[in-house]
Amino acid sequence: MIYWLFVLLVITIFLEGTVTALPLVFVSLLCLTILLRNPFMFFVAFLSGIFLDVFAVRTVGQTSIFFLIAVLLIFLYQRKYEINSYPFVTFASFIGSFFYLFVFGYPAAVWQAVGSSIFALLLFIIIRFAYGTPQKTGLHLKN
Repeated sequence: MIYWLFVLLVITIFLEGTVTALPLVFVSLLCLTILLRNPFMFFVAFLSGIFLDVFAVRTVGQTSIFFLIAVLLIFLYQRKYEINSYPFVTFASFIGSFFYLFVFGYPAAVWQAVGSSIFALLLFIIIRFAYGTPQKTGLHLKN
């Protein structure tokens, strides 16, 4: 089951790097980090950023740094807030997408951030509906 989530990540890397300007990889990483809550996500975020930079023909490493900081912030907030909730996913995806779009110079960052937060919420609902909560289905990666 977990392999399908990483297939989703690979598809979003390809789509964002070649077709769309929405931060689909960021949204996928956000949902995966919230559901898995495993430090392995730092490695996944780093590799996703490298591949996205290669596909988007940008300086290699910029996106990786952004993704690593985003995953770190999610892990820091998990101790203080309930991150496995719809409001957190919506808020975090909007703020993260807005900063991502602003930093990398995309036009109409606010509207694209709204679109990506709607996409993140729908993706999170679909994943939770399909797999249930991580505690019940064993979505956590084993250490």
